[in-house]
Amino acid sequence: MTYDQSFIIAPENLDDTETLDVKVTRVFDGDGFLAKVWHPVRQAWVESVSFRLAFIDAPEMDQRFGEEARNVLEWLIGGKILQVVPIVKEFTPDSPLDQYKRLLCMAYLTEEMPVGRKHYYLDGECKDGVAKRARLLTRNIELELIINGWAWVVRQYAFDHEEKYFEAQDDAKRMRRGLWAARKPEPPWRFKQRQMRWRDANIGQSSIFD
Repeated sequence: MTYDQSFIIAPENLDDTETLDVKVTRVFDGDGFLAKVWHPVRQAWVESVSFRLAFIDAPEMDQRFGEEARNVLEWLIGGKILQVVPIVKEFTPDSPLDQYKRLLCMAYLTEEMPVGRKHYYLDGECKDGVAKRARLLTRNIELELIINGWAWVVRQYAFDHEEKYFEAQDDAKRMRRGLWAARKPEPPWRFKQRQMRWRDANIGQSSIFD
């Protein structure tokens, strides 16, 4: 599977004081990865830190489209250096870590965009154009996954980019990109709830005959 026709996200301005530089060493699934983190005081890399993209939810690995979503994220960030912004949510007000000790974040990739025809998302619209000169772009990885149809926006928490994220999701759904090519793709939170009910039912069933 190739993703040459995927839409890239128009560049964003980042405050360098808010970001960490990380080098991706492994992609777990469509919204989680392992990375080394640059420690500016020690001037060294801190190994094996787990990250979770904060405002999207990609299909589970044992769910339909799970492997495809992971492959897209691997294609986007695998082995690359990202700038990540730690995110503190309502359920962890004192820490950017979730219940699995993963660092919640928004992730940005800065790399050179080569000359050539590009599909891009800007101001709520998907467009097509030609880059006449190579230049650096800083792209929002969460938004890139959403516009290409490989993740849902998390609805439980308000956040600064919420309107932009939902606009991108609506566009991906309307144009049936990625997992939206399916008639009714199952959100991962419903898939996990269904799996839990199935496990609970089977535990109860087996206990009758124990």
